[in-house]
Amino acid sequence: MSDEELKQLIASNAKAIQALSHSLTELKEEGKKDRKQMYEWMSRLSASQANFWEIQADYYRRLEDVEDRQAKMLEILDRVTKKDV
Repeated sequence: MSDEELKQLIASNAKAIQALSHSLTELKEEGKKDRKQMYEWMSRLSASQANFWEIQADYYRRLEDVEDRQAKMLEILDRVTKKDV
């Protein structure tokens, strides 16, 4: 292999290495962006789950209140109907 061919091969390899290095840097940056977006989605999901559990707990509290009111109403109704008889 002549000196000129060797120089061309070295230059070609240097360009290939530079292109690969650039591609790797771009992939790393994309990976960072993807990871950041994934963490943002996970954060949103966690907040949504917390909201869901809070709403569900409130629903059960209200349901319990309704049941308590119903029991009181039935007691009153029983008292009223027993007095009339």
